Amino acid sequence: MAESAPRVASTSVQEYPWYGVVEGDELQQGDIFESCPTFLPPETLKNGEHPTVRWGERDLILISQSCDLAKGRAGITQATLCEVWRRSEFQTGPLAKAETLEQIRKGQIPRYHLLAPSSASGFERELRIIDLQQVHSLPIDFLRTRAESEKRLRLLPPYREHLSQSFARVFMRVGLPIDIPSLTKHKQ
Repeated sequence: MAESAPRVASTSVQEYPWYGVVEGDELQQGDIFESCPTFLPPETLKNGEHPTVRWGERDLILISQSCDLAKGRAGITQATLCEVWRRSEFQTGPLAKAETLEQIRKGQIPRYHLLAPSSASGFERELRIIDLQQVHSLPIDFLRTRAESEKRLRLLPPYREHLSQSFARVFMRVGLPIDIPSLTKHKQ
């Protein structure tokens, strides 16, 4: 009797939801704060100049590690966040093109990271783009107070860890002054 192929358990997309809806002041990496007040630095700043502090609202996602955000964690008072943009905010330019978004999805443009649309009840959101080079810092206590007063989306594993890896990749890149020549080019 011939042996049959081993059965492989099927995995459905539903087993790995992208988001959860959370409330309360517990913060974790991947928490999304919509219309969050943040400092907006001036485009240019001259040495010795003291600019006026401006505020603006941005959609932000927590990038700081969850262990650093835990209550009672001594010494850490600021959290790191990155800007989140809706796909529809880009009507023109490279980020409006499906080809560019596909490159981002594949990890070929390290500055950006894509978030899948959300279908969570009351938190339906379109495809979004995280700009990993638009980094903000806000006091953890401020974020806790804000979190207490509203529900929010939280990016879930493994998507949260994938985002963290993308963020690290942006800052760990090293440009070499002289690289090894291509091994695929033919010498003539």
